[in-house]
Amino acid sequence: MAAESPITQENVEKILKGITIPSPPQIVADLQMEMAMPDPDLNAMADMISKDPGLAGGVLKTLNSPLYGNHDIGSISKAVMMLGMNTIANIVNTLYLRDSMSQQDDIADDVYKAMIRFWDSATDVARACQLVAQRLRYNNPDMAYMLGLFHNAGIPLLMQRHSDYPAVLAESYLLQNHRIIDTENTHYESNHAVVSFYAARSWKLPPMLCQVIAKHHSAIDIFTEKDRTDADEKYLLAILKLSEHITGLFRAIGNTDEDLEWTQIEENTLEYLGLSQFDYDDLVVYAADNGIGGQTYFM
Repeated sequence: MAAESPITQENVEKILKGITIPSPPQIVADLQMEMAMPDPDLNAMADMISKDPGLAGGVLKTLNSPLYGNHDIGSISKAVMMLGMNTIANIVNTLYLRDSMSQQDDIADDVYKAMIRFWDSATDVARACQLVAQRLRYNNPDMAYMLGLFHNAGIPLLMQRHSDYPAVLAESYLLQNHRIIDTENTHYESNHAVVSFYAARSWKLPPMLCQVIAKHHSAIDIFTEKDRTDADEKYLLAILKLSEHITGLFRAIGNTDEDLEWTQIEENTLEYLGLSQFDYDDLVVYAADNGIGGQTYFM
């Protein structure tokens, strides 16, 4: 089902079929509100995070990891001042999104391991999106980060709902001439792209990001045929698909050594971004130098 279909309670219930999308915690809404102010108060943001010891500890552990340069930061106030509100907000969203979608107690061991791999890959893709956006001088790399983080948010929800989902997902990455989500539609009459769309909407991501998330496995049609997709949406989608490939997402969650989707869109996607083969190769090296590639950061 496409995201453009009428959004009614009946349609939502049919698509989600017993899947509960967690709402963002109040602190996420409070941080978003503060960041939207004409003159955001960084001290107020630090206070909000510091009031939750578990969250504060997770933020500091992440900031002091190799992903952010092995800092030695001992307080949230210092972290906010050093790295800025957008970086801290991205980390908060990552930690809360992961925790809120991984709370089921009776998950089978193989599904739990698949979920761990998923969250590592989600972090990698988000960071890669931000890095690529920065290299391309895209005006909002933090939006690109949120796209990478949320675009597959439906996957852990479907893992919790269907015990065979990891196997179905792997199967979908092996089929040529099919969208990855078509296999899921056959099995469940729903798919992770549309569930991710509703998750992003629930967390009040910008409508443009929600639309890109809904379409992210229709990239073959969008990049190889004449398509009416908004230019800004298409640019973000190109950043996302490039970032997925650079991080090896097809291996992490598709359990395959070949990115069949990328082979069909590579030429058109790189051309749309204005990247030569040399530029692409340089990005791959740059991503690896920045620690992107399957490591565990959010523990």
